[in-house]
Amino acid sequence: MDTVSMIGRAGRRSLLKTVFVAAVVSVMLVQTAIAVDPETVYRHGVDSLYNLDFGIAESDFKNLTTEHPENPLYWNSLASAIWLKILYDQQKLNIESFSLKDAFGTSQSKDEVSAAEEKRLNETIDTAISKSDALLKKNPKDVRALYAKGAAYATLATYHATVKREYWKARGEAASARDYHKQVLKIDPNYYDAEMSIGAYNYVMGILPFMFKVAVGILGMTGDGKEIGIRQIEDTARLGTQQATDAKMMLLIVYNREGRHEDALKIVDELHTKYPRNFQFEMTRAQIQRRMGKYDLALQTYHEILKKITLKINGYDRLRSAKVYYEIAKTQTEQKQFGAVFDTYGKIIDPKSDATPDERADSQIWMGMILDSQKMRPAALEHYNAVAKLNCSPIYKEKANAYIKRAYQP
Repeated sequence: MDTVSMIGRAGRRSLLKTVFVAAVVSVMLVQTAIAVDPETVYRHGVDSLYNLDFGIAESDFKNLTTEHPENPLYWNSLASAIWLKILYDQQKLNIESFSLKDAFGTSQSKDEVSAAEEKRLNETIDTAISKSDALLKKNPKDVRALYAKGAAYATLATYHATVKREYWKARGEAASARDYHKQVLKIDPNYYDAEMSIGAYNYVMGILPFMFKVAVGILGMTGDGKEIGIRQIEDTARLGTQQATDAKMMLLIVYNREGRHEDALKIVDELHTKYPRNFQFEMTRAQIQRRMGKYDLALQTYHEILKKITLKINGYDRLRSAKVYYEIAKTQTEQKQFGAVFDTYGKIIDPKSDATPDERADSQIWMGMILDSQKMRPAALEHYNAVAKLNCSPIYKEKANAYIKRAYQP
């Protein structure tokens, strides 16, 4: 072997060794940086959570509670990750569920939650409260500890309202969160994150029916009015640090309910730009466009979502395509495009579809209703009878049976 070849081979070995050592050192430096900079891990966990990467977020927050067990912020963050994952699994993490009308959720939502997950959430929140109390024992005016304790009660309130639909229990916990955060603002009026829970409480109490407000007023559970509540939530969205994103998400709900759809669209676009993997924001954009009567724009948005699912862009393949088709069908129904909607429902009931039994059942019923309206009774009956074979909600079976006995009349 000539000298040049030997030097070349030795040089390559040396280069590979250098690259390997550099790679190992880089990994060690990154790990060390994370270990000494909990803020980096925290921000990564928060970004993951708002991008619907629940597993990554929970892992980050778990690591923080292990490395810094006395900090209630990290326990609260872990609790939020657990709660939101449960809500997502129940199909309630969408703008329709937060309509604030009669009850939380939609016809497609579930209420099941495992006892183990509920126990884990409660234990995490209890730990956050106990860590806050430990800090407050040392300094009763510790604003971060007071804020953390109020945040823990706010998580409890949202859990009981959204996951369990236990509204009376949630109101009491929301009042506790409000009271702790009022203490925070007395000590530090510029602690804008604390305005979020107070504003949410004031808004919800402000929109309750009159007789209900009288009832809760007797119990001492009154608010300062919905307009003040909206301004407080807007303050947190504009000036808050920990709660700015949550406040903007709350404003999506508020603005939609108040008919401020253009304002809602601005916020949802801002949030989706910041968290591009959160497909729920784009689904929300379509929902807002529907409420504005801009059905063509809504359909365009839904079809863009379907493309991202197919191309697996930004993790959109985590979203079921049948869910999108289901919303397309609802939009076409609102437009009275019955020919197009029949074809869309056909995609949902397709055996290869990833639709849920309830989505299939509802689609079969709608197809039957469309056929009944066209005086095509035998074909309509085929769709109604198909519902009996599905493991769907009894509500759909009852509705299908009713149309089997008596044809749908438009």
